[in-house]
Amino acid sequence: MKQLWALVLAAGEGKRMHSRLPKVLHPLCGKKMVDYILESAAELTENVIIVIGHGALQVKEALGDQWSYVLQKRQLGTGHAVIQALKVLPQTGTLLVLCGDTPLLEASYLRQLLSLHEQYAAVVATTMVPDPTGYGRVIRDHNRLVARIVEDKDASKKEKEICEINTGTYCFDIEILRNYLPLLTTDNTQNEYYLPDILSLIHQDGLSVGAYCIGDYRTGLGINNRIQLAEAASIIQKKINHSLMLSGVTIDDPDSVHIDGNVKIGSDTVIRANCVIENGTVIGEECLIGPGAHLSEAFINNNAVVQYSVVKKSTIESGAVIGPFAYINSQSRINSQQV
Repeated sequence: MKQLWALVLAAGEGKRMHSRLPKVLHPLCGKKMVDYILESAAELTENVIIVIGHGALQVKEALGDQWSYVLQKRQLGTGHAVIQALKVLPQTGTLLVLCGDTPLLEASYLRQLLSLHEQYAAVVATTMVPDPTGYGRVIRDHNRLVARIVEDKDASKKEKEICEINTGTYCFDIEILRNYLPLLTTDNTQNEYYLPDILSLIHQDGLSVGAYCIGDYRTGLGINNRIQLAEAASIIQKKINHSLMLSGVTIDDPDSVHIDGNVKIGSDTVIRANCVIENGTVIGEECLIGPGAHLSEAFINNNAVVQYSVVKKSTIESGAVIGPFAYINSQSRINSQQV
């Protein structure tokens, strides 16, 4: 089996976020946006490379030394980003090209993409969307193989009616990729090197390009603005709540609570409405949290009660009753008395 590599594109500025923070670092249910796709990639391979550009130093410092990095000094398109990584990639193998702004694309989807790649020279992840405006359209040939991807700004009126779009996730044979990357041009409205153009070049030479069509279109789409960030957070939050409830936690009103993915909660604990529980908080068994509690970096022992109160960086001992309207911070330790 060929060696697998993953290349995560995280160099873009994310202008539509209207933020000084690089897009891929925006927080999402207790993690940075890009953490999700990095974790998915790491489930499949140790060979993960991140292409950084805008805010490169900030991104590198935030993500740490456990990853390999390639710098894209000028953001000249996705094809240009991949070209920057050629010097650190092997001559042969399989390459997943992933976007740093796709937090919902879990490892199970990537495994499906890899499985399909065994039949094709390249595979692109696609999906069907209700409104394809702004996305690259997937053009198929008479055999239903991918012939090319046409960007929205370059698409004809008829092509714009197509609802199957490119998600920006690919699987390539590295040797084939090396052969075609030098053929990319900037002959398009953006004057950029489009990675999707490689698919048409491969197809023109008689090699087959497959498509893995993701059923839930929300899964494969990138986050480009704060509205999409909130929509992704809602989807991830539902998964977190679902997992906690299956493990024995009662959540009275799941739609009104925010619980980070790195929070741990013991069985028979009840979470009432309008709670925020974040930053690695640990809650024991048979606790009552809320309504209206905000816990951050807190350690709540068994049988404790926290209502209408804030607890940060502090430990609440077993049986303690906190609130209403208490504020506990600065590494306090509260025993079994009412505060």
